[in-house]
Amino acid sequence: MKLFFTYILPILLIGVGAGFINGLLGAGGGILIVFGLGRLLKKRLRDPRSVYASAIAVMLPLSLLSVTRYLANGSLDTPVLGWLILPAIAGGALGGLLLRRLSPATLSRLFAGVVLVSGILLVV
Repeated sequence: MKLFFTYILPILLIGVGAGFINGLLGAGGGILIVFGLGRLLKKRLRDPRSVYASAIAVMLPLSLLSVTRYLANGSLDTPVLGWLILPAIAGGALGGLLLRRLSPATLSRLFAGVVLVSGILLVV
């Protein structure tokens, strides 16, 4: 029972929160997953980089679900999407290759920097 409340329930809540944020804002669910799993599993992880990989793996089906809802609501700018998709796939492939080459500390700083700059730009 302790395992449920200290491990399983927090993971379930992180998943619900990530799905909610992604569905509402179109982004941000991965940030919650990285932050939540990083804190929850800090001592259990053999490789801290697995948190980033897990976030991406969860965000794929969440993003597919969200994009179908946005498309159904008429909120998807398909001409822009056409120009973004191939470069984004290339960038994702490059990022996936670099994941193994960068230290967990470097990834953590990079992630924090992206979140910080994103937050500032959204407020300004």
